[in-house]
Amino acid sequence: MNQPCGGYKVHYQYVNAFASQGEHLTVVLPIATRGHPTWSEALSGMRAMARRPPITWFQFHPAVNVRVVPVLSAPFLPRADVTVLTGWETTERTSKSPRRGVLAQIVYDYEFWMEYPNSRSRIRAALSRPDIYRIATSSAVADMLREIGSEPYATVTAGLADGDFGIDVPIENRQPVVAFPLRSEPSKDMKTAFAAAEAIFAAVPEVTILCFGNPRGQPVPPSVQSLGRLSNSGLRQLYNRCSVFMLTSRYEGWGLPAAEAMACGAAVVSTRNGGTEDFLVDGRNGLFSPVGDPMAVAAAVIRLLSNETERVRLAKAGAEDASLMTVTKSARVLDDVLGRIIGTAKN
Repeated sequence: MNQPCGGYKVHYQYVNAFASQGEHLTVVLPIATRGHPTWSEALSGMRAMARRPPITWFQFHPAVNVRVVPVLSAPFLPRADVTVLTGWETTERTSKSPRRGVLAQIVYDYEFWMEYPNSRSRIRAALSRPDIYRIATSSAVADMLREIGSEPYATVTAGLADGDFGIDVPIENRQPVVAFPLRSEPSKDMKTAFAAAEAIFAAVPEVTILCFGNPRGQPVPPSVQSLGRLSNSGLRQLYNRCSVFMLTSRYEGWGLPAAEAMACGAAVVSTRNGGTEDFLVDGRNGLFSPVGDPMAVAAAVIRLLSNETERVRLAKAGAEDASLMTVTKSARVLDDVLGRIIGTAKN
């Protein structure tokens, strides 16, 4: 729960955006995400969280109420006009109750659906409940829901928080620096990222290759410097050092790191992973490579390191497009969608 996660970050940014408009919101954080803890385990967990903030990597608006509960069962959830659910396992553990109002879900679960076929029966059951209005976060997620047999009520793509990411170092003045996120989930495909990094370093020895995130025991190649977990300000500094940013995921529900890097003026090379295809256009504001092909990823990065004119052109177009993807705009659309859902449920 207290680990940086792109999907939760987007949710929390929506919470802050709504709170700043005077909405009353409660973020519910369960002690147990799987199974049911004993009362002693729940009490111990809640006491521990009372001594420190349950979420340390994100700053909530002062008006947001953060509630820690043992499990996601009716007695522990607040009264609401609408209860917005997160991942499919949250849906699996939450039953309908009049006191929670209408149930809506912002769906990001494309990676899980694609990566874990043995869990598909559970995911399908969770994401096809008739009592929940589902909101897709990208075209890939919307297509996944249709494959499951659950037409999304709406699609609301994510955005970047105003002021969090932007250009501080002129795009034209950047050194040959390449960066990528270090993530442990199989869908993020670190094997391809590491192999691409080795090929890039072999072809361009003067390049600096950086990664950020939690390695969780993954051995990083000697050609790559690992920076560990970074704050938003640290990420902004890193992206502004980059001439090229690469994302090698097999599957992405949206692709937040690529959008952040674009906003900071890095030219993006991404695999065709689903989510990034909503905002990255090959040859216009970035470059695409096939999934699972490290040599193709490396060739695209080397191409941009070797062609300053193309790198600058793509980076400038990417930054301009990313500036239009804001949390403020997405939250406004989401607020309208939730309002329509509440109205539909009452009628």
